[in-house]
Amino acid sequence: MRRCLLVRALTILLLCCGSVRAEAPIPPFGRDTVLVWKIANEGESNGATFVVRIAEFLPNRFIEWENAQTQGTIYMSNEAVTKSRVFVNARLFEAGVDSKGKDATTLWLSQRIFQELKSKGKVKVAIDSIDAWMTLVGSEQIEVEINRVPTQVPVLKVKDDRGMERWFMDLAENPLMVKHSYRAYSQTLKSITTDRPNTLRWIKGKKLGRGGG
Repeated sequence: MRRCLLVRALTILLLCCGSVRAEAPIPPFGRDTVLVWKIANEGESNGATFVVRIAEFLPNRFIEWENAQTQGTIYMSNEAVTKSRVFVNARLFEAGVDSKGKDATTLWLSQRIFQELKSKGKVKVAIDSIDAWMTLVGSEQIEVEINRVPTQVPVLKVKDDRGMERWFMDLAENPLMVKHSYRAYSQTLKSITTDRPNTLRWIKGKKLGRGGG
């Protein structure tokens, strides 16, 4: 009898621990946060990665990025981060260039677009300079390694009227794109690291001090 009670107690404890991990809050992003996506595309070798390192998260957003071939930096103003109705896929990712998205965001929805999607289920957005509709089609969870611990992250599933599907973290202050898929192409967030210092490679010195402005 005592053994049965012990087994039952251990089972309850394990279930509770598992649910806590699944619902654990995502740590705040800031300087030195590193994001890694895996890229898959038909006709190309799978396993390619796309890496973003954050120099400033708020009030402006200043990031450096790299893939297997090249790298660059992108600065997004606070006005864009909070209010923009322009979302771009690739225009700001220019090899070796310090790009500025004065009126646009990339990788993240603006807070305004996110809030309208949540409240209305549909929002008109300029995607790569062409007006389009983003429609909320559901919610999901995706496993992402956060500081080396597999964690379930809640996301919103969004489709646009060109047939592209994007998943964004269900966080008003951090609507990060965790998945982008279109036909045979997919880009999926695999890891978030917030607990390692000095990760930045190109945004340093005076560039870091002026925050991309």
